[in-house]
Amino acid sequence: MPFLDYVLDKNPVMRIGPPNLGNITRIAAEHLSTRLNVKELGCADVPDYLQHFIDAKNSDPSTTKTDVIMDLLTTLIAGADTTAITIRTIFYYALRKPSVYRRLEEEILAARLGEPAPYASARERPYLEATVREGMRIHPGVCMLLERYVPKSGLTLSDGNYIPPGTVVGINPYVLGRNKDVWGLDADEFRPERWLRSEEENEDAYRERMKLFNAADLTFGGGSRMCLGRYIAQMEVYKIVATLISHFEIQLADPKTEWEVVGSWFPRQKGLKCNLKRRY
Repeated sequence: MPFLDYVLDKNPVMRIGPPNLGNITRIAAEHLSTRLNVKELGCADVPDYLQHFIDAKNSDPSTTKTDVIMDLLTTLIAGADTTAITIRTIFYYALRKPSVYRRLEEEILAARLGEPAPYASARERPYLEATVREGMRIHPGVCMLLERYVPKSGLTLSDGNYIPPGTVVGINPYVLGRNKDVWGLDADEFRPERWLRSEEENEDAYRERMKLFNAADLTFGGGSRMCLGRYIAQMEVYKIVATLISHFEIQLADPKTEWEVVGSWFPRQKGLKCNLKRRY
């Protein structure tokens, strides 16, 4: 119901929801202010993203504190809720399908990826790649519309319908991830194998199918407005999943217990409890 967007999110009197980025903006501003004060006292540099952003600002007079805060927001958002949601999703669905988790575990252990797992090496593992992509498809880190405004030329859809300029449009990644015309009749099922080439499929057919899948994957948005933190988030997900499996035997505390999902802008989950045992 699009009209609710104006009642809740864009209410001119009092914004009711969903949660905005006010809190995380405050955190970014506080850390920037503290770091700048520390620098004035002559303390040593801290080798982190914030320091790199400050160094970039100092080397370019046109860069403002607002620019630094926006860079921090990108880093924090990419490395916080959405990444945690994705990692929880991967373990929740994989552990609930023993055959999936066993194959994933065997692939990672056989690769001996190191400590922590290098990003490039982790991405070379085909079943890990398939499992991560499937996790982001079935439970993307953002489950509301990624809004865009129709340009002055208007927009004519493939079915002939015309959308006038200035109209707010968007596609829900969570809903698109369950489109059976794209993903098949088992779109509601967690099945990493859909990202792999099947035995009866030739290379050209597989490439065409992946082209369709990639076009329908809005985990990080699409086009020129794709998420700026995409590569940071991907690095974290692949490295963390591979490293955890390399170091621990992981089991669900209660395989019958389902998690609870609270959806606003982020579809946060509660109730994923696991038992971990060191491998060595």
